[in-house]
Amino acid sequence: MKTLSHFSSLLIGLALGAMVLSGTARAADPMDPRGLWLRQEGGVQFSFYDCGAGLLCAKVVGADNPEDRAGVGTVILRGAKKVAANEWRGTLYNSEDGKSYDGRISLKAKGAELSVQGCLMGFLCGGETWKRLPAPAHAAAAGQTAPSASLATAQ
Repeated sequence: MKTLSHFSSLLIGLALGAMVLSGTARAADPMDPRGLWLRQEGGVQFSFYDCGAGLLCAKVVGADNPEDRAGVGTVILRGAKKVAANEWRGTLYNSEDGKSYDGRISLKAKGAELSVQGCLMGFLCGGETWKRLPAPAHAAAAGQTAPSASLATAQ
């Protein structure tokens, strides 16, 4: 039994190590949108993360203004698929009007900026540019990224 227990512990350790290394490698790519982003208006922070089958999602994880803090935890981007180099399309949720829009995000400025755009009927569009935040030390060490926020995706 001790051998099985030791073997299981070894396998779990190897699996966790592989996850840390793969997460660290992904986070090192400046043109990967996963991680923390700041919407300067209101100091709202968003986390972009994998949400299954190669899809990208994002949620609000913090806000400086008390009125924006109620949105923490709101998913603002759902099911975004990579459609081109540095570009993803999915559904954006706007917490200000409670509606969902066709969304597009793209990385700019060598990965330091994220352009977020929502469109109604494909041509009435509005957008913002957010700044990348450094990953918290504990998340980077574990190969994780924290959720971020600004626009919100319908649940």
